[in-house]
Amino acid sequence: MSNEERISILGSTGSIGVQALEVAEHLGMPVDGIAFGRNVDLASKQIEKYKPKYCAVSSAVVDDVIKDAAKKNNTKIFCGPQSIDEMLSNARSSVCINGIGGIAGLLPTISALKHCRRLGLANKESLVAAGNVIAATSLKYGSHIVPVDSEHSAIFQCLNGEPPENIDRLIITCSGGAFYGYTREQLEKVTPEQAVTHPNWKMGKVITVNCATLMNKGLEVIEASRLFGIPDEKIDVLIHRESIIHSMVEFKDGTIKAEMSAPDMRFPIQYAIEYPFRTESCGKRIKLQDIGKLTFSEPDTETFPLLALAREALRKDGIIPCVLNAANETAVELFLERKIKLTDINEIVAHVTNSFNNLTNPSLDDILKANDEAKSIAKEYSKKFIS
Repeated sequence: MSNEERISILGSTGSIGVQALEVAEHLGMPVDGIAFGRNVDLASKQIEKYKPKYCAVSSAVVDDVIKDAAKKNNTKIFCGPQSIDEMLSNARSSVCINGIGGIAGLLPTISALKHCRRLGLANKESLVAAGNVIAATSLKYGSHIVPVDSEHSAIFQCLNGEPPENIDRLIITCSGGAFYGYTREQLEKVTPEQAVTHPNWKMGKVITVNCATLMNKGLEVIEASRLFGIPDEKIDVLIHRESIIHSMVEFKDGTIKAEMSAPDMRFPIQYAIEYPFRTESCGKRIKLQDIGKLTFSEPDTETFPLLALAREALRKDGIIPCVLNAANETAVELFLERKIKLTDINEIVAHVTNSFNNLTNPSLDDILKANDEAKSIAKEYSKKFIS
């Protein structure tokens, strides 16, 4: 990695952002900019520690704590809806990590592709909702994406040096989430506290709930199709409870490549930053003799129907994957607010996606409009579940 490499991190106070800053510190990489939402206390500490040149705050009003930290460390603040684009335009970092969760990360993804040579993308919703727009933006500005999701990073690594015609199928692994083996009746009674506890990974609440419903894996199937140009029928999902093999690629000759490491997001983050180079990581190495065995099984799509629904959305393409994601974001938020049950998410998402008129090759404006409309429909439909 060149000594001139510099980084900006979007969603710096979230799980990915915090770990990305740890990796940057480990690599001795200067931090040009950080962007955050509401966690003022952590952001001010990050400014004190990493002394970024720039800071983007999504709020139109900047907290005095941030102002003080920024002034002390000569950090310029941008605030409001355009703050990330303004920050990245000034920073011109060689690498940007986008760890913003949900559809909120879409416009920052576009900004990063405009202003940075490389985007380490942890925001799968960008590709799910706007794959055609992201591809066109990357091509226009000559920037490229290295995936940060552990599964897509694994596939990306397995495909290095392999001609596309050699690929037979992608195999995305899945921990099964917090409720692996549960029945429909058991799922009816689970609480938000149970749903946000993942057996192997430390992540934000929304993505952990998505893991519990298998929607996260459905979104990852769509993301993989967008990233690697592979159709749905050539992407398989296998439950792998140990979370050691992060995904695999099977080739035409029947051989399979797998990428293995401890369940630690610092590995794919560092790979995205350093690609194509590898140096010593700050992640903990695995000892295969301590693991003992690796297991695989088929996902239960009857009890967890959102994986199959996401595949259907991918086959429909157009605006429907965006609608699927928007409906799910709304339903998960309602579940975390204890207004609906976990199993109600399934019906809400199915209703919204099945009732929406498709639109092929949507523009960015089409996508943003559909996202808002789908969320509105989901909120209205959810009233039947709220007592």
